[in-house]
Amino acid sequence: MTLSLKDIIDLDDLRELMHFFHEAAGISVGVMDAENHWLVTVGWQRTCTNFHRIAPESRKKCILSEIGIGEFLYDEEYLTHPCPNGLLEVAIPIVLNETPLGFFFLGQFLHHPPDQEYFRRQALNYGFDVDAYLLALAEVPVVSKQRIDYLMKFFTRFFALLMRLGSENQQRHLAELETQQAKEQLESRVEERTIELNRALIEVGDLAAQLNESLKKVERLAVTDTLTETYNRRKFDEIVVKEHHLANHGGAPFSLIMFDIDHFKKVNDKFGHSTGDLVLKHLSTVIRGLVRHGDLLIRWGGEEFLILLPNTQIEEAAPFAERVRTEVEREVFPGAGTITISLGVAQLREGDSTDTLLGRVDKALYQAKQEGRNRVVVCSEL
Repeated sequence: MTLSLKDIIDLDDLRELMHFFHEAAGISVGVMDAENHWLVTVGWQRTCTNFHRIAPESRKKCILSEIGIGEFLYDEEYLTHPCPNGLLEVAIPIVLNETPLGFFFLGQFLHHPPDQEYFRRQALNYGFDVDAYLLALAEVPVVSKQRIDYLMKFFTRFFALLMRLGSENQQRHLAELETQQAKEQLESRVEERTIELNRALIEVGDLAAQLNESLKKVERLAVTDTLTETYNRRKFDEIVVKEHHLANHGGAPFSLIMFDIDHFKKVNDKFGHSTGDLVLKHLSTVIRGLVRHGDLLIRWGGEEFLILLPNTQIEEAAPFAERVRTEVEREVFPGAGTITISLGVAQLREGDSTDTLLGRVDKALYQAKQEGRNRVVVCSEL
């Protein structure tokens, strides 16, 4: 039975793993099958996607380079390959039972800061916009050879183990269809391979230490809205449980402000969604400058936000909401001019659940919009 990479690796899982690696390490990755078809590409540099892959002459070099690189790879060795268009790539074969199933690529990067004059001449030769090309070039990571060596040692072991375990899972599936005895034997083999994998992970402990800071960044991203860099719903769910617990055990209640941008659809329609995104980012920056240490600014969805105010009663939260409204009204937003927001305010009451509190503050926001927008409505007024 001839296996392909798609038979052994769940491409969605692999794509997600490669995405997390790219976010952590800042280096582009790709997986190609034995027929030179890209299965996974994550984080390709704009020098390639917007330039090298567009112009016919440079694109031809890219494709020939990809096809030819396999001729220089054998067994589990890896190859640092200078792309004909000036960047560096590293590749390893993905092998099962001495049969190449594809290739893993790490790139595009440089070991040293780029030779600006070389790339300027290349841009002119290919007919690129020189300034735009050099701006894209500035985004290419500069990575030491030692770090690349560590990474490729990890990925060489990673794909070898992945191929081995993937193949065994296929064998286990076939064996389970035949007899229960074969299933038990295969499970024993998988357990042995799991022990082997754990040993291998211990051997790459040095690499794990180097990536520790990057993994912390991934954890922060899990509770952060990528556009506005505010917290997301997951962080809200985490904090609101703690605040409920404190309030129910003698602590001060907390208050919640819900607000959104008035007529935000008109901003998108008139100035475009990219300007709308800039407005959301700028608005978040303005409000982060107003909230206290310990307050939580959350993007709830679209143009809707929450501010969670721990240890804050509504008598203090309402004036703060009015201050936020006033400061936003005074602000000039790049590309869009001035905007206004409507706000609802509510305080945790005895017996409140998170849903009932959110329902009351949402009604307050709705009333603020019904009364003409650009105003604060406190839930106690309802």
